[in-house]
Amino acid sequence: MMEKRELRETIEQKRFFEAVPASALPEQDEGKRDMGPLYPFLISGGKNTERWYFAHINDITDYKFNIIPKYFGDESSYTEVFPNRIKSILEKNADAKIFCVFDWDTIFDNETNKEKHRAFEEELQSEIENGTVILCPSMPSIEYWFLLHFENHTNLIKDNGNAVGFLAPYIKSWFTSEKKLSKILKSEKYIQSSHWVKELCADGKLQLAIQRAEKNINAAIKNGNLDNQSYTYIYKLFKE
Repeated sequence: MMEKRELRETIEQKRFFEAVPASALPEQDEGKRDMGPLYPFLISGGKNTERWYFAHINDITDYKFNIIPKYFGDESSYTEVFPNRIKSILEKNADAKIFCVFDWDTIFDNETNKEKHRAFEEELQSEIENGTVILCPSMPSIEYWFLLHFENHTNLIKDNGNAVGFLAPYIKSWFTSEKKLSKILKSEKYIQSSHWVKELCADGKLQLAIQRAEKNINAAIKNGNLDNQSYTYIYKLFKE
């Protein structure tokens, strides 16, 4: 009986200190941190695309994150649900770092959603300022991040559909499906295999995307032009 209890405790500890694929993580409570190192946590506004992308990043690269399926959900309500997710993590892992990944296209032209986002940032002001919470929006969506692996596109793309249109010529052939790429990237059936993320990362394309995203944002901020172009802060996950 003692042996079983020790084994169970070991499993509970390992879940938070060894990054594992989203598909392998149980849905139970997170547990408490009592050993290290503690990998950054990821919460996201995408249920499938983001979850599987980062799970595969865990598996095939040296970048590691704690990925818990229940922290990947409907991005339209991220301003309401993210604070509770963040609180839940910090209650048990006070020194955790948490990356918040979400799309900006639903905010860009919507004053109501902009106001919700301002309230969201105010609620998390201290956590953002001390580096515990790092916001990583993409304008318009994570598909723009994928696009940067292939071309340095900085012109403003206002919505996810157009971003997928620019991306499709590069990666649609990787999937054996006649469906539109937008549907493929949201379908667990097609993206739970890591082949597409391996292709994204191949030949230095991941590092190229990181460099492009950071350089473009820094230049746009310096010129006061960030609101007039596409951008992504996802590069921060690979730099912090």
